[in-house]
Amino acid sequence: MKKFDVSILTVAVLLTGLAVIGVSQAKDSAALDTNAVAKIGNVSISQHELYEQMKKESGASVMSDLVAIELCRQEGAAQGITVSEQEVDAKVNPIKDKLKTPEKFQQYLKEKNFTNEKELRERIKMILLRDKLLEKAYPVTDEQIKEYYEKNKEKLGKSLEEARPEIAEKLQERNKRKNVDEWITQLKKKYNVQISDPVLIEPEQE
Repeated sequence: MKKFDVSILTVAVLLTGLAVIGVSQAKDSAALDTNAVAKIGNVSISQHELYEQMKKESGASVMSDLVAIELCRQEGAAQGITVSEQEVDAKVNPIKDKLKTPEKFQQYLKEKNFTNEKELRERIKMILLRDKLLEKAYPVTDEQIKEYYEKNKEKLGKSLEEARPEIAEKLQERNKRKNVDEWITQLKKKYNVQISDPVLIEPEQE
């Protein structure tokens, strides 16, 4: 299983939207001709054909991330863990401050493949929610902090108590990277995830 990456969210939304179009069009072959996304001479490429190709090439990856996103939402609700708009502001506002003008911010959104600020905020909110859940599931222990300090005390150049916040932050990130796949696997079992289309099932990595 690859690492859960919410950066796929924009592509996931696109693919999901095309799936709805594809299903409805599959019932009516005439619709395929009238909903072309491209035309080469007299030959049209339909939305349905585009969806089928995208599904083959990226469908499993996108589905994996859509499942992970929904698992985070449901687990967050189950545990009463939320992300406030103020927490999202704390991530978005520094970007705006750095870019200085609304025009440059809009250009930034475009370069990052966001349609608007709402999509950016949704992605940030999901990342923050995922991190809160992982930090609760895999907390940094005092033993981990002490072990890290003993191995790196010369490089740190400060006492354990002075270095503790810095060490805890580093270990927190390490814990999340190390355990995210195991955590998602556990949530899939907890919420009985089922994917009906075999093409959309991502193969497990050994």
